[in-house]
Amino acid sequence: MRPEPDAAQARLADEVDRVLDAAPPGTDPLELFARLGDERLLAVHYPAAFGGRGLSLAHHVAAAERMGARGLPDVIHIVTVQAIGGALLAFGSAEQQAEWLPRIASGRLFGSLLLSEPGAGTDAAALRTTAAPDGEGWRLTGVKTWSVATDRSGIALCSARTREGRNRYDGISLFLLDLSDPAIRLSPVPRALGDPYFEVTLDGAYVGPDAVVGPLHRGWALLPSTIGFERAGFECLSRATSWLGAAENAFHQLPPADRAATAGDLVRLRTRVAGARALAFHAMHTADALDTDEVLIAYSKLACARAGQAVARWAGEELAPTPELRAAVDEAPELTVSGGPQELQLDLIAHDFPIGRAVR
Repeated sequence: MRPEPDAAQARLADEVDRVLDAAPPGTDPLELFARLGDERLLAVHYPAAFGGRGLSLAHHVAAAERMGARGLPDVIHIVTVQAIGGALLAFGSAEQQAEWLPRIASGRLFGSLLLSEPGAGTDAAALRTTAAPDGEGWRLTGVKTWSVATDRSGIALCSARTREGRNRYDGISLFLLDLSDPAIRLSPVPRALGDPYFEVTLDGAYVGPDAVVGPLHRGWALLPSTIGFERAGFECLSRATSWLGAAENAFHQLPPADRAATAGDLVRLRTRVAGARALAFHAMHTADALDTDEVLIAYSKLACARAGQAVARWAGEELAPTPELRAAVDEAPELTVSGGPQELQLDLIAHDFPIGRAVR
């Protein structure tokens, strides 16, 4: 595994720093995304024709990691550029790619995923949202939940059932929605910390035939890749790294005797975060264009999330409760389900493990 970015990745991270350093203090984060888009840094893995630089996913995550380290809202970036943009790159039509990818890469259009539904948990196949034919297009009706940054998004990638299939996975299609449609209503769902989630009600929202992403009725097969584009764990890694820095600062404020007693814990946490980071970069280095290894991605996501949670747990138990560390303790439980629940990652790993296959 590569524990550190290579020279080309490091140069991209330095470019991100230069753009962000040139912005006036207090610049709105969405404006910072636009500044990065102007320099083709927001989606360097997109083709140049679509506002990128034609580089690899490994290059992209090096730039994205620096954005997260500098405090930009990584969820907005990951969902828009990696999940929705990745789905369009992999499965979108030429017309969809030409229309949407340059706007995403410019940092002036953001998106949300509308996959989860009330009562369905993380079972993306247990959806009740339907898309009924209407002329050449479709009318979408249903309720989606646990959507993030939807109030700042212009588009959303939405799953809906387009027919009664032979099994629960058949008959699911993916649509690209314009969230300005008055038939789409957003209701905030408050969180204990941070921006709210949103419940999204689709009341017969109309989309044209050009809104279908990928093959009609066969969207389920696309979902693992679509979600996988955002699941390498970099949003968890950015938190783990930030929380570790705050924990180290608090550690150095301890009395000498307490520092001596807990120094070994800090070394172990540094090693754990470094190992998670190496695994995340390895997952991207081994990707074949946009084709990632879903099991390796599962290992990476699990390692990054658990490293962040370990840092937060130690900080909460051993260190003074600074505002940043209190926020880490409050937010850490969400890493169990953020970007895909840990049970899903474990299930993917178990299905690939030789002993597991032998038992089955």
